[in-house]
Amino acid sequence: MATLEELLVQQYGFTQFRPGQRELVEAVLKGQDALGVLPTGSGKTLCYQLPATQMSGLMVVVEPLLALMDDQVARLQARGQKRAVALSSRLEPAVFHQLLAGLGQVQFLFVAPETLLRPDVLRRLQQLSIACLVIDEAHCISQWGPDFRPAYLQLGQARQQLRPRCTLALTATAPKRVREDIVKQLGLSTPQLVVTDVDRPNVYLGVETVASPAAKQARALALVQAVAAATIVYFDSKAQAETYAAAFAQAGIKAAYYHAGLLPQARELIQRQFMQDQLQVICATSAFGMGIDKPDIRLVLYTHVPESLAAYSQGIGRAGRDGQPSVSAVLVAPGDMQRAAQFAAALPDQTLIQTVYAHPEAYQEMEDPQIALVSAYHRAGFAQAAVEAQLATRRQDKQAHQAAMADFLSASGCRRQLWLQYFDSPIKPHTDHCCGPVTPTVLAHLPHATAAEAPVEDWRAAFKQLFNQL
Repeated sequence: MATLEELLVQQYGFTQFRPGQRELVEAVLKGQDALGVLPTGSGKTLCYQLPATQMSGLMVVVEPLLALMDDQVARLQARGQKRAVALSSRLEPAVFHQLLAGLGQVQFLFVAPETLLRPDVLRRLQQLSIACLVIDEAHCISQWGPDFRPAYLQLGQARQQLRPRCTLALTATAPKRVREDIVKQLGLSTPQLVVTDVDRPNVYLGVETVASPAAKQARALALVQAVAAATIVYFDSKAQAETYAAAFAQAGIKAAYYHAGLLPQARELIQRQFMQDQLQVICATSAFGMGIDKPDIRLVLYTHVPESLAAYSQGIGRAGRDGQPSVSAVLVAPGDMQRAAQFAAALPDQTLIQTVYAHPEAYQEMEDPQIALVSAYHRAGFAQAAVEAQLATRRQDKQAHQAAMADFLSASGCRRQLWLQYFDSPIKPHTDHCCGPVTPTVLAHLPHATAAEAPVEDWRAAFKQLFNQL
């Protein structure tokens, strides 16, 4: 039998494992439950994809977003693995049931937690041998996690019904109390715990205070022009993403905006253009980023205060995945902290919960995020009193996350040390390429960027051409 290192070379072309990967691969092969906390871009998918080549049975991978499922299926199929499918609610009913019936011929099933919890899906999976149940973005299970989601709370029950040979929980950011919550909620049995350093030493942690919204936009433009390489700029509103994208384009920068208000096909096209270096800048809300594995992103810029240190860590983890020097920056204007605090408190109150539960049919398919959250709890079968208690606690948690983020941004000392301490990672000494304002010296440390040669079309025109809608 080939060694793990030989399999790594054969399957992926890598000569050595990244930190944490080997231990998690070994745990899955032994049939042992495991929790892996590996930084964004550190190769978490390999931890279950490599063992699958040596195991019989189905790998069930729970993902929070359709984009993540599609990305993983596409990557597996590109590597010659054709027995990988995504089962989602956007499929036509006939196609959904056809895929469900054919799962016995599948090796990788990607599924959202809400879909996994459907009675027909659980019944079908109980008929199959499940080699491993993989929970990606496992911090969503925890009440302390930044992306709390009702259906994740029920994955422990689903696990008991499915009885997989082992369970592998994966996340990029989880302090000790989140890790404890994940193990408890899933009911993991003496899991192998692999926690690697959250630090990304090649990514500069920039924080700057600007005098006004206009000064923020001017500074953002200056940074994008100075870096002159692949960049993601994050916003907390669709309108701001569109405004900045227009300003960048007017300055001659190949930029596009990306948010949930665009058609899925348009978002896919923009993402493809960015990955192929036809766009330099994506102006995005949080809808963009998860699953993006572009190695040469040199700048991740926040024009708002991130909702938590975990969300911030996820975002800046998209920079410099090739190991080369890169920059992250948060631009803070007067009023930004107060705006972030308001967002942190914006969860459904008791009155709204009671209203939705009294007439749930009247609130289906509504776009208001607070109503949608309460409706998700209702559909998942949670009692009204439980939802009221859960969301009251959640509001306190979000406010605590935001307070930690505010402390980080307002710190006078080394911010990297504060960040590492929050995630229980080893503290590193401060250096000139660690954190602070993004100075010309910091920018000079970046690799020289090469401009993309392919011309980029307006995304609307390209979209119409792609789908013959001229």
